[in-house]
Amino acid sequence: MPGEISGREFVCALKKGADWHTPVVCGAGDGLLILSDGIKAGVTMELDDSAGQPWITEADAGEQSVAGSLEAYMRYEGLDTALALIMGIAGVPSQIGTTVAYENTYNLSTNIDGLFATLAEKKLAAVVWEYTSVKLHGFKLSGEMNKPVKLSLSAICDRLDRASTTNDATTIAAVTMPDKKNRIIMNKNTIFRLNDQDDIALAAGDQIFPSSFELTFDRPMDGEAVAGQDGVAEPADNGFPTASLTLKFPRYNTASNSFFDDWDAFTSKKMDITFTGRDRDRQLLHLPHQSNESQD
Repeated sequence: MPGEISGREFVCALKKGADWHTPVVCGAGDGLLILSDGIKAGVTMELDDSAGQPWITEADAGEQSVAGSLEAYMRYEGLDTALALIMGIAGVPSQIGTTVAYENTYNLSTNIDGLFATLAEKKLAAVVWEYTSVKLHGFKLSGEMNKPVKLSLSAICDRLDRASTTNDATTIAAVTMPDKKNRIIMNKNTIFRLNDQDDIALAAGDQIFPSSFELTFDRPMDGEAVAGQDGVAEPADNGFPTASLTLKFPRYNTASNSFFDDWDAFTSKKMDITFTGRDRDRQLLHLPHQSNESQD
């Protein structure tokens, strides 16, 4: 059909915003390669159910809600903006020696007030859906052996604009991807280390050998519509942040038996994961884990 595009022509871009309700133009380096788009827009229908009429014949449009998730392969480059908006504190990438690799650190801030982005998606040849302001408030990072690691991003959006003059068919043509090659793979070079929270620094002897993992982090938030403006106000915290980590092991053995001893004792742990890419790029995640949930 005229105007329809395939997944090969689909374009998705995310760029940090400055003022809530005000979109910014996405361009070079802002592109995202995604696997699925789970952001959905809906609107309530406010029926006129007054007495004195045999049928309800009138209704008004109620509140519009726009929320959901984006899923992508985790990459060494290209998802930095999204992660920084969720974590709250991002350093400046620095080159590792004379190699082509860079390193950076993302830390959790108490809140992420004022941190949001504009999301633009090319849906038809001449139609761009623009989510004016998007609050990313959580993620799920998951992987299994010899497969690419996946990242899911949770989002609450201000509103959906299907006729934006900021991000349109012309501007979306300028969007480029930071990197199309370097996905993060969980493989023989991936190192998991775990010991007690109050033990010495993690070392080679602390290595464990899971077959898959799933790390989730979420900042519970809500965004409400207010008088005098379209969309919702910038979402704010609505509860304590939560984090969970699940590790799966191939079988129950002596090593995994010790985890259940710690589970019984409610022992807090600390952990890190190191992924090594084809070009020796590295991503190191320090994951303090203070739960005594069961481990598969």
